[in-house]
Amino acid sequence: MKKVITYDELLDKIPNKYTLTITAGKRAREIGKGAPVLTKVSKKDTVVKKTFREILDGKITFVEIPEELAND
Repeated sequence: MKKVITYDELLDKIPNKYTLTITAGKRAREIGKGAPVLTKVSKKDTVVKKTFREILDGKITFVEIPEELAND
């Protein structure tokens, strides 16, 4: 049986809860539309659980763009 994914484990990978939510949501939509899953998962896993496993495995990350570059 696989270990349960906890919120604290996810926050260790992406420390801001808002950023975590947006990043996971975008990736879950990509997987839902047919994007390949980047980590080993069970067929029974939901799209969200697959996304969380990718985050925990370090396959999905978040990089903040400096404000000077974002305005260009």
